[in-house]
Amino acid sequence: MKRAVALRAICCNGGTTPEPVEPPTSPTPLLGTLLTLVNERVTLEISSGIEPTITGVLSFVGTDYVVVVEDDLSVTFALVSQVETVTPL
Repeated sequence: MKRAVALRAICCNGGTTPEPVEPPTSPTPLLGTLLTLVNERVTLEISSGIEPTITGVLSFVGTDYVVVVEDDLSVTFALVSQVETVTPL
């Protein structure tokens, strides 16, 4: 079943990369929720940046969550560095 969700997050795209954070030893409820949303279409509300929201597919790459936005001319990746909330739409 496809779900629509909004992620409020801080994204780190280009420029500097934040210091790596040690992963938790056991999944937190938020991380468990995010794992269930991998490969689902999400709307990402960005706390800082030019574009306030983007819509794409949530992916998990290595230890990072990435929202992949595809259009006719390009593919954009938004690296999610910190998720604040996950809200059903």
